[in-house]
Amino acid sequence: MRIISNKRAISQVFSTLIIVSTLFAMFAIIYPWSISSLTLSQSRANAWYSSQEEAAQERFVMEMAYFNSTVPESIDIYVRNVGDIDIQVVSIYINDSVQSTIDPALPEQIYVNTEGNNNIIKFNVAYTWENDKTYRFIIVSERGQKTVFESNSPS
Repeated sequence: MRIISNKRAISQVFSTLIIVSTLFAMFAIIYPWSISSLTLSQSRANAWYSSQEEAAQERFVMEMAYFNSTVPESIDIYVRNVGDIDIQVVSIYINDSVQSTIDPALPEQIYVNTEGNNNIIKFNVAYTWENDKTYRFIIVSERGQKTVFESNSPS
C-alpha cells in the first residue's frame, strides 16, 4: 500500500494558516490600541463641548467705573453676573495692562442672582489715572469669556 503524498497541498495549507494567524495577531494588537485611542478622543471632545456649553451660559457685564481721587488713586469697577451659571473673574485689564493690586484678590466668584447670593462685585483697583482720559477695561472669566467697557475719567 502506497501513501499518497502531495507536498504542494501541504505547503498551501501551512501558508494559509500562517497568514490567518498573522492577521489574528495584528488584530489582537491593533484593536485594543484603536479602542483606547477612540475613547481618549471621545473624552477630550466631550470635555471641550461641555466647556463650550458652560461658556455659552456665562454672561457678565461691567456696569460702572468710579474714579477715586483720594490718595492713593484707584478705580472702583462694578461687575454683575447676568448669566445662568456662576462665574469666576480671573483677570482685569486697564488699557491692555493686566492689574495685580485688586481688592478683593482674584480669582473672585460672582454668583447667579438667587436668594442670598450677591450677583454684583465691586473691585477696587489701585491705579494712577489722569483727568479727562478714556480708559478701556477688560474683565476675563475662568472660562475665557470677556467683557469690554470704556469710561472717561473726570475732568
